[in-house]
Amino acid sequence: RPVRCHSYSSGRVALALSPRRTPTPEQTLTHPAGGGNMALNNRPQVLSNSHGKEVNVMLRRGPLTRRQKILAALRSDNEKSSSLLDLNEEVLGAILAFLPGQALAVLETVCTHFRYGSWVASKGAMPLAEFSAKRKLDQMSLGDMPPGFRKMKWSRKLSVVEQRGTLLTADSITMGMWVRVKTDMPGVKKLCRGDGEDSDYAVGWEQGMEDTIGKPYPVGVVSRAYRQSPVVGLSVSNGLVAITPGRFPTYGWYFPLEALEHV
Repeated sequence: RPVRCHSYSSGRVALALSPRRTPTPEQTLTHPAGGGNMALNNRPQVLSNSHGKEVNVMLRRGPLTRRQKILAALRSDNEKSSSLLDLNEEVLGAILAFLPGQALAVLETVCTHFRYGSWVASKGAMPLAEFSAKRKLDQMSLGDMPPGFRKMKWSRKLSVVEQRGTLLTADSITMGMWVRVKTDMPGVKKLCRGDGEDSDYAVGWEQGMEDTIGKPYPVGVVSRAYRQSPVVGLSVSNGLVAITPGRFPTYGWYFPLEALEHV
């Protein structure tokens, strides 16, 4: 018997669906064949039918690996037992305003609704957790940030910025991480010159180090020799001190740990 085919196209991608009767967009979201009530890892595709009208169609792709299958099942169980999803978007937004960035990222991991947003939301709508994180960041003064900060998700950005309130310790600083030179230039200069009662040796203050005040740099080396607190070598493009040995050393400046903070 002939099989009726109905094609949808989205940009350059053309998909052919070949059931005998093509379900409507409303049926697709709830019908088992359309992936309804399934916590899939893929966002619903926005396709256009033959009349040029865009519709939200859930394509049944399913978990591909054992880990994805387990995570999808966990997200499905969380959504069934969660009372948050019974609230409207306005109340949810007020609740998420009290959560830190790490908690917002956890919500995106355990619940598809907070990760992708509502499936019936308008096209291009930002998920509620991301919108809440973005609204918080818009009220903060970020200053200069590392290059990769711009490509992070909003919840991840908020989590990074919220670390400014925690003290940078000798156990938490590692090579490769980004830190910021404190904005208090007289205090940073005093720490570098050793103008205090501390018995640790001074790393020195040279011309050009004032350009690093308030800016983020990657950690090139952490030295714990001859000092009670570590000396951190930051990779600075116009630095004059070779902080790493070798044929092609990395240049920058040395700073006491007390002169640095989280980005």
